[in-house]
Amino acid sequence: MNTFIKQILIIGFMVTALIAQTPQEAVYFLHDESGVGIKAQSMGNAFVGVANDYSAIYWNPAGLAQLETSEIDGSIYHLKYNNAATYVGSTIFDDRSFTKLHSLGLAYKFPTDRGSFVIAFGYNRFKNYDEYLYFSGFSQDSIDLGFDLEDDEGNVAFYPFSKNVQRTEEIRQDGNLGAWSLGGGMQISRNLAIGLTFDYFSGKNQYMLDFFQDDVDNNYNQYPADYDAYEVYDKITSKFRGWGIKVGSMLHLSDDLRAGLTIELPRSMIVYETYSSTDVLYFDDGSGSEADLGSGEWEYVIKYPFKFSGGVSLDMGPFTFAGSFNYRDWTQVEFDIPEGRSFTDDYQSLLDDNRFFPTSFRATFGWAAGGELRVPGTGLQLRAGYRVVPSPLVNANEILDRKYISVGIGYSIDKHAVFNLSYTQGKWNKSSSDFYTPSGTSESVKSEKFLAGITFKI
Repeated sequence: MNTFIKQILIIGFMVTALIAQTPQEAVYFLHDESGVGIKAQSMGNAFVGVANDYSAIYWNPAGLAQLETSEIDGSIYHLKYNNAATYVGSTIFDDRSFTKLHSLGLAYKFPTDRGSFVIAFGYNRFKNYDEYLYFSGFSQDSIDLGFDLEDDEGNVAFYPFSKNVQRTEEIRQDGNLGAWSLGGGMQISRNLAIGLTFDYFSGKNQYMLDFFQDDVDNNYNQYPADYDAYEVYDKITSKFRGWGIKVGSMLHLSDDLRAGLTIELPRSMIVYETYSSTDVLYFDDGSGSEADLGSGEWEYVIKYPFKFSGGVSLDMGPFTFAGSFNYRDWTQVEFDIPEGRSFTDDYQSLLDDNRFFPTSFRATFGWAAGGELRVPGTGLQLRAGYRVVPSPLVNANEILDRKYISVGIGYSIDKHAVFNLSYTQGKWNKSSSDFYTPSGTSESVKSEKFLAGITFKI
């Protein structure tokens, strides 16, 4: 019978990894916002210069002033996440589905003698963290994994369990970032409207990693290091909160042409994390030992810089054509210490990571184009769009950019109700590695998002 003493190397690594946020994750928390509104997403998110429904509260609050009536808007989404993961020459295809509330809100148009004044309030999920990764393969790569074991004579020695094993990893993420928003738009002249949105952000991301290492070829068969398998179970739950302000304007250049501009002021997002990690080591005789590798909680702040968005739209009879852009400099993201928290070595390590933002990331300029056809005499609207979300990584290859194509329909059930439906397909590639799989995994991702909802005009 093996006597399992301790796991010096792996414990030290895992506790450090779990409590230390990385710059990559800080950027990931806000990169590639999916946005709000079925009509907007049907048009590829080219909506800053359109913004003529409740979703203007997100895209451009000045657009709220264009609403002809008050309206109530609600929608849900269904996401299919498909991932082809290649690890040590072996590719595994897998997918997962997620269904959740997308948005629910009210826009109220005040009676006015001149101009227009509209306020809106609601809850909107604009960023999802739903992802899934599974891969498995026989690896000859060595990792710094081993254990102190005691034999029957009481001698203790270190025995590696580091290479020539079957490795399997499963990563599941589930969560969203949303906001309770209060916005308003006002027409201040014949051709100009301005708007403002206040957001209270809240959200949650649950990250779970399961790692399995199996001695499938019985390479480790000498007592006491007759290893059979090793398993690790990590869980990190991140909860977010913070405030944001968005300022918007909409200029009517002519009866048919509009231009919009929004500025999202710098925001601070407070992140509260809980983490835990356990492992199990099995031997050939069926014995095993389980260990708690650490658990705890901590809180930190991520500061995000300005975001600038702009767009134009052209109405030509039954057709609307639109284009938009957004710009954010990811090199200016920073970690910070929450107010009232005592300075510790963990926070010093967090602040030291700020040096990686200017060297690891870049400013991105994303763009989108879309359109809508209102079929005369039918109450039917046909929509389509395309958008590109560049990778924030410095010197990133274009293959890492996210590209989305979308289509959608709207149907006026009667003069008070409109049904909307959209489909968006995204494709991109990425690569990742961790302590257990240093050779890295290549991923080819396809996401399929369905949105369905109804708008009541009152």
